[in-house]
Amino acid sequence: MKRINELLKQTVSPKRLYTNVKEVSSFHRIQASTGFRAAANYCKNVFDQLGIKSNIISYDADPDVWYLQNKMFLEWDLKDAWLKLNEPEMLLCDAQAEPISVIQKSYPADFTDGVELVYLSEGNHPEKYADIDLKGKMIFVRDAFNGYVDWAIKERGAIGIVTDFMRTVAGIRTRNDLYESLNYTSFWWTHAEDEPKTFGFVLSPKMGDQLAALCLKRKADYEEGNQESPYLTVSGKVDTKLYPGKIEVVEAVLPGETEEEVLISAHLCHPKSSCNDNASGVSASIELLRSLKSLMDSGKIERNKRTIKVILIPEFTGTFAYLSDHETHKKVVGAMNLDMVGGKQTRFYGPITLTSLPNSTPSFINDLSSLCLDYAAMEVPNLGGQLVSKTNHTFESFSGGSDHIVFSDPTIGVPCCMLGQWPDLNYHTATDTLDVIDPEVLAFSCRTAALFAYTLSNLTQNHLREVQNKAHVNLSVRLKEIADLVLDGGLNSTQAAALLKHTENFFVRSIEDVQRVLSVNSDFLEKEVNWVHQSVRQMKEYLNAEDIELKIDDPRIFERTYRGPIHSLKDCSDLYPESKQLLRGYQKTIEQLGVSAHQFETLIQYYLDGKRTVSEVAHVLYCDLQIECVEAVQKFCELLEGLHLAVQK
Repeated sequence: MKRINELLKQTVSPKRLYTNVKEVSSFHRIQASTGFRAAANYCKNVFDQLGIKSNIISYDADPDVWYLQNKMFLEWDLKDAWLKLNEPEMLLCDAQAEPISVIQKSYPADFTDGVELVYLSEGNHPEKYADIDLKGKMIFVRDAFNGYVDWAIKERGAIGIVTDFMRTVAGIRTRNDLYESLNYTSFWWTHAEDEPKTFGFVLSPKMGDQLAALCLKRKADYEEGNQESPYLTVSGKVDTKLYPGKIEVVEAVLPGETEEEVLISAHLCHPKSSCNDNASGVSASIELLRSLKSLMDSGKIERNKRTIKVILIPEFTGTFAYLSDHETHKKVVGAMNLDMVGGKQTRFYGPITLTSLPNSTPSFINDLSSLCLDYAAMEVPNLGGQLVSKTNHTFESFSGGSDHIVFSDPTIGVPCCMLGQWPDLNYHTATDTLDVIDPEVLAFSCRTAALFAYTLSNLTQNHLREVQNKAHVNLSVRLKEIADLVLDGGLNSTQAAALLKHTENFFVRSIEDVQRVLSVNSDFLEKEVNWVHQSVRQMKEYLNAEDIELKIDDPRIFERTYRGPIHSLKDCSDLYPESKQLLRGYQKTIEQLGVSAHQFETLIQYYLDGKRTVSEVAHVLYCDLQIECVEAVQKFCELLEGLHLAVQK
């Protein structure tokens, strides 16, 4: 691995990486759109020029179509959109100059003759505007706009939305940090019959402050008798179309000698320019294949035995579609998802982060990925001549948020870590532009993924010894984290014992997983398994951790009847109106629990295997999240049963 890593350092090109980010980011890459299709064709053309076999797979973009348990939506085409304040005259939004300035998926509209703009200055509180006629008017709101659609648009007749909302992230960014940027927003239509066909525009916080001041001045002038109306007027046009169309997945391969595959994924979608998120991951994937092919063609490294495949996808949607009709995923021995991997590591751009597998999907892939990260970090010599990293990086426990959660779902069965970056100051904003990209950081990420793909494609017993050496380190780190929780008073001895057993199970099964890919000496496996048992036993003794038999208060056993995680419970509940009450009850419980619904729902689905009782599922979720969640587990299982997506065993 050391030799391959050195060759990759010489071959991976920061300039090529930067150029590909520049080109990909020039497309407005909204899922199911002509802009995304153009970006997909660009990527395929690059692969073709490099002599890399590739193709584009198309799937229907239509709300009557479901992939796995996830509903599709209509294709959307943006030709033009603009918004102008009439008096004083001021151009507020111009989608030709800045596509993010229109709320994505907006329906077409023409109000060039002008309409009144009502500033809802009291926030999302319908009762405070009971005496205001919104019919035929646009509304100006300063918080998350989606909450206004049902009452202000659907019930009260407003025609569209203007918003200067900027998503803040505690400790990372405030509204003022991105005062002249725009927040990436979208309508996520379900295309129900009673869904309003509305549109909207996005302002920067700076422009929003100016507009709010003008709105308040107009109201004051009206109250003083100096204006006939309390409202400013705006004019504009939204030239868009929504229609049954297509989404695309770009697939490129370095063919191997066997049917087994190593997979690299990166999502190609997001608005123009969206450079770190995720033109960076796309660029790294392209350069990964180019570099490996170049090294193989030159004879510097041997050919890959397993096929190395890259897929460039619409985030989540494309993965659901791809896995819905591709049995080839059963041949994938391991994967890595690249999502935001090249931001400048200056103010509020965090480390390149390798995200671990979930505990539900134990695999040696976890330690192999971590080992590749270590090798990529051998960048420059220190004063003593040892190679050290100039790129900030880390290895963290499982979290969701990207396509790795689909692959790692046990019903799919592809162990997939994620390489990403957080924090990211300009995440989902108009200022995620080319100037945030550091080609050297991007090259670090590319080398990590390339070394992973190549090593796994040619895995040997010698590689395995290195992987297990890294596993020893990773287990030690995890045991220390549990000990820190105990010493800080966050866990008692019984809780510590539960976490230790959970960890022990993951590492033992990760060792055993090697046999899925490589014929291994049984003595070697036994030795490694015994090492895990011994290490955990020593920590239990050190912490005086006491095993207590789990009390099974709820013996019900639920089994999922679907593959892959559900992305939208609302879409599923729309099929069964009688389930709405179950959904509301579950959502209320999650809100009271104070946990990320996305993280909780991802993990609980992983554990509904038709073997664990409700009590046991709640127990392993406690081990993952350190929260008591029995009631939430019960309500989620009952909801799935009501949606005909789970059965009691």
